[in-house]
Amino acid sequence: MIAGLLYGLSVHFKIYPIIYCIPFYFYIDCNKDAILKGDKTLFQLIFTNFFTKNRLIFTLVSASTFLFLSGTFYYIYGYEFIYEGYLYHLIRKDNRHNFSVYFYMIYQMYDQQSSKLMAILTFIPQWSVIIAAGFAFHYDIFFAMVIQTWAFVAFNKVMTAQYFLWYMSLMPFIAINNGAIHKNPWIGFSIYLL
Repeated sequence: MIAGLLYGLSVHFKIYPIIYCIPFYFYIDCNKDAILKGDKTLFQLIFTNFFTKNRLIFTLVSASTFLFLSGTFYYIYGYEFIYEGYLYHLIRKDNRHNFSVYFYMIYQMYDQQSSKLMAILTFIPQWSVIIAAGFAFHYDIFFAMVIQTWAFVAFNKVMTAQYFLWYMSLMPFIAINNGAIHKNPWIGFSIYLL
């Protein structure tokens, strides 16, 4: 319940953590041992216990928190809040200070009307990888988060230097999760310094 509250709060303050909803949902009540043994396919394990009590509580609490806060701020600030907080990201373009794979296309099409359509279409490869990684690696929550964050950053329309810190800050969790730090503390320290 507390996790759902905190997740709803974090998505409200910065929409980007919404990318973690799939691995968070499926990590709850996941049978990691059965996945690692390979007795059943990942698809069978995901859809065997698709709805569990804990998953539903997490979803309802996080969605309620997000909707309550968004409704409250919409009441206070009106449409400007919805546009600046959520909708702006769909059509955002930046033809300067950008390391994105779409940089040159955005630069060439910046003033054209079709650039808004292209801004929306660039979400397809990004979200395809994010969703696939969420399903495929939900049993290793830290790895799933790193892969999803990397995909989010790598395929984003706008990528500035700060975006590289988003997935680099999660690297120590992978080292801890895989036992690398326990085997050699310098590995964890060097990953942290990156």
